[in-house]
Amino acid sequence: MKHRFLSQIILVLIVALFSVNSIAFAREFDPNNYSVYLPSGIKSYVPRPVIFGFSPSASGSDVINIWKEAADECNCVIIASNKVRNGMDIKNELGIIKEDLIKHFATEYPIDLNKIIAVGSSGGGMASHMFSFFYPETVAAVITNVGYIHEKTLAQSKIYPCNKICVFLAGTTDYNYKLMKEDIKFLQKHNWNCKWIEFVGGHVMAPQENRKEALKFVLEELEKKEKQ
Repeated sequence: MKHRFLSQIILVLIVALFSVNSIAFAREFDPNNYSVYLPSGIKSYVPRPVIFGFSPSASGSDVINIWKEAADECNCVIIASNKVRNGMDIKNELGIIKEDLIKHFATEYPIDLNKIIAVGSSGGGMASHMFSFFYPETVAAVITNVGYIHEKTLAQSKIYPCNKICVFLAGTTDYNYKLMKEDIKFLQKHNWNCKWIEFVGGHVMAPQENRKEALKFVLEELEKKEKQ
């Protein structure tokens, strides 16, 4: 009996120790990892689509400046990463973003978790594609500006997500133009609803009117899917 009693005490102590460690090492939300923009017309009780943005240099403010006018017209919330940048292994960070969207942003802001649109230019476009690949249950659509799909995810054709939406903003003289042409064929084979928008230029941001066209297309298609 004494041995059994001691064993039970030891077990309780071990469980308590692990519980304390779990609390101690629990990740806290860091607001500095994001930049957020809410158009003035957004009502606190009406969930709105989310433009979730990535930039090559992890500048959320750049994403907001680029998409602010389109977001104002379409009443979309912008949330942008200040952490994901070119050259880093982003899979774990994308998991953190997913968790923060659900546990923090959805409780603090009027956002629709069924209408998250990943956007980005160049390396930010690649990050948007990767977000949709690793977390297809989170990302409903992608808008990529002169950014292509990473070859490692392209190689995962058998498990690549299907039935989503993507807009390609492609510069006619951009060095990624041909890769993006291959990407749209790849996504269409996976039943993605895709739109191709060309603009005159190279590896630069598409004009404002093209960005607005891209966002409006995505929102219209998401509405159609919601009614099906």
